[in-house]
Amino acid sequence: MSDIILAIDTSIDCCSVAIYKKKTIYSLSENCKKEHTIKILPMIQKVLINAKITLKDLNYVAFAKGPGKFTGIRISIGVAQSLSLSLKIPIFGISTLSILAEKAWRKYKKKKILVAMNAKIGQVYWGAYIRNSVLLWTGEETESLIKINEIEDKIKKFQKNWILIGNGWEKIKWKKSLKLEKKEVLYPNAKDIIPFCLLKIKNQEFLHFTKISNNYLDNLF
Repeated sequence: MSDIILAIDTSIDCCSVAIYKKKTIYSLSENCKKEHTIKILPMIQKVLINAKITLKDLNYVAFAKGPGKFTGIRISIGVAQSLSLSLKIPIFGISTLSILAEKAWRKYKKKKILVAMNAKIGQVYWGAYIRNSVLLWTGEETESLIKINEIEDKIKKFQKNWILIGNGWEKIKWKKSLKLEKKEVLYPNAKDIIPFCLLKIKNQEFLHFTKISNNYLDNLF
């Protein structure tokens, strides 16, 4: 049987789960705000049923490692780490901002993505992502927690072909920059974790459950 991957995301208000099996992705997504703990396990069970597999069939598990809400990230880490340990399978942690970039690519086929996601008052999580010729995203090194007024200065240097995604742009005065375009991508989805996992599997970049890390940028929530 081909590799089977379970991906989960509880990093912000949406809770989503996806399974990759034989080049098919089965997924569920729900806006649940503070009910991640209640929703995540039943959603995993439902996707397993849809994919006609059990937990024992999984070969890999992946999670959105943030940035995002502290509690949500801890839920993703806890569930993924427990599965990795009990099933003795590798684990992957993927940046939430890069997952948003991948979702924008899936929906709009754009390769230059500016991500801004709501943080605490007056600040957003920021990242600038570029998709290269081997379908790999670069930009995780640009991720930061940044003041809104600093972003308004920062975006002045970006040329055309960059698009804006994430719920943080609702707070930012970006319309003066006529070269930029905002797209309707507000929340990540676990199905967009899958391409990162496939690339890591191909490159044999496996992690043990003891080596996972989060990406809080700042403990805000």
